[in-house]
Amino acid sequence: MSQLLLNILVRALMVFTVFPVRQYARNRMAVKLGDDTPVLEGKLTLNPFAHMDLMGCIFMMLLGFGWGKSASIDPRKFKTKNPRLAMIAVALAGPAANLLLALILVFGVMIAGYAGINNAFVQIFASIALLNIRLAVFLLLPVPGFDGWDILMMFLPVKFIWRISRYIHYIPLIVILLVYAGPLGSFIDIISSRIISLMTELASAVLGVFFR
Repeated sequence: MSQLLLNILVRALMVFTVFPVRQYARNRMAVKLGDDTPVLEGKLTLNPFAHMDLMGCIFMMLLGFGWGKSASIDPRKFKTKNPRLAMIAVALAGPAANLLLALILVFGVMIAGYAGINNAFVQIFASIALLNIRLAVFLLLPVPGFDGWDILMMFLPVKFIWRISRYIHYIPLIVILLVYAGPLGSFIDIISSRIISLMTELASAVLGVFFR
């Protein structure tokens, strides 16, 4: 029961803290590149309620995977010579924010370990770090509505995108089922475990200089 309550608390914290940060990072990148749509839609904020997606929150609480509601980015407003690269930068901003938060939390957990602190708060930070990484990997999948799809669309022919548009509402559901009950979930876990191992090694190498 205690582990269940911990999982619920961690996932709730993800919804109210991590989701706003990743959505803000994405929207801030779009604004920096010249698109004022996030400002017009009121999404250039860290207010969690501005970024909540009902289904995304439900899946986050139940499965540990979810998504927020981003602004409607308009690449035509980008003030850059290469809108395609600009859109890729916007799509990568969210996962980058997740990975950066995870790295900061890993450093915090490692420092707590060196200080001999091992309580519920440390466990929460460690769990949030791992969920941040899983979320980044999950949303980089080439699925409509995810960051990975925004990147993939920059390379797909318009005709192909138009042909699969009729299935665009079904693909995410199929992928979520594959994550929950199929090999895709195992793939995400393997990649996430490898990333957090690399972060732990980096934190250990850096902090080892100060804690001997």
